[in-house]
Amino acid sequence: MTAISEATASAARQGKLRPFDFRRDQGAVADLVELCFAETLDPDGREYLTRMRSTARSTSLAGLAKGWANAPLNGFVWQENGRIIGNVSLIPYLVQGQRCYLIANVAVHPDYRLRGIGQTLTERAIEFGRSRRAPAVWLHVRLENQIARGIYLAFGFQERAVRTTWVANPDNTLPGEASQIQIAPLKNRDWQAVRGWLQRSYPAELAWHSWFRLSNLRPGVLGVISRFLHNAYVYQWAARQHGRLAACGAWQATYAYANAIWLAAPDKGADEAVLKLLQHIRRRSPTRRALALEYPAGDYAGAIQEAGFREQQTLVWMELKL
Repeated sequence: MTAISEATASAARQGKLRPFDFRRDQGAVADLVELCFAETLDPDGREYLTRMRSTARSTSLAGLAKGWANAPLNGFVWQENGRIIGNVSLIPYLVQGQRCYLIANVAVHPDYRLRGIGQTLTERAIEFGRSRRAPAVWLHVRLENQIARGIYLAFGFQERAVRTTWVANPDNTLPGEASQIQIAPLKNRDWQAVRGWLQRSYPAELAWHSWFRLSNLRPGVLGVISRFLHNAYVYQWAARQHGRLAACGAWQATYAYANAIWLAAPDKGADEAVLKLLQHIRRRSPTRRALALEYPAGDYAGAIQEAGFREQQTLVWMELKL
């Protein structure tokens, strides 16, 4: 931490750190984020930046209100000579009734790096979370970004999970091969096991950012009510081997670039069930839009790939308790 503190102090003498201003900063921050992360932005990320720029150009109250709902409201920028060359966003969310913050979009213009600006922005974001009495701040970083991971570890962050996003396209021409795995609707009696698998695969502190809601995947009347209340369009199936539940998978419509796939399976030993289940979902997908599956990195990776999914990205989730 001593080296980091010295770097942040040096940077502080050369520029201006100030809070993110919703009205005037959106366009410049969108440009900066795109410049820094162009190679890794997915379609959702690009659409998000498009909305930020649209709001920045809007002069109507309706346009500003729409942007207010879509843009980060907390965060900080680094400005020099009237130009924004650094940014950090803070996204609030609830875990078991407690407000935490995700530190996101830590970006520094390439011409201004190695001056401690990114460290200063991160340090200020941590201070913000502490001032709001948040129990923790979180962030995620791509698995291959060893430099950033090292910086965050130096701040005291701990790596809590590694998760891979897999993508595939529906394919109704996939053959339904003969197998010992039978695919059928999920039953009420399966819920206790499926709920435990889902909570392991999609813990609340990580799943909040996605379309995942545990109650929407529950079979029976309670699940129907939850899906109605949350306007969730879901199909789900169970894979059984010799009459016993082996895995469960769900398809859910989203407004993102890809519909969501949720996979529930034991820690290990269900490779064939996962393979057949994902092939079935690709074959039976109600729409032709792409499919996205987020899952703990390494778990059933071979079966997921054999089912026709390709790795999009792997993120390391890190937590700093405050």
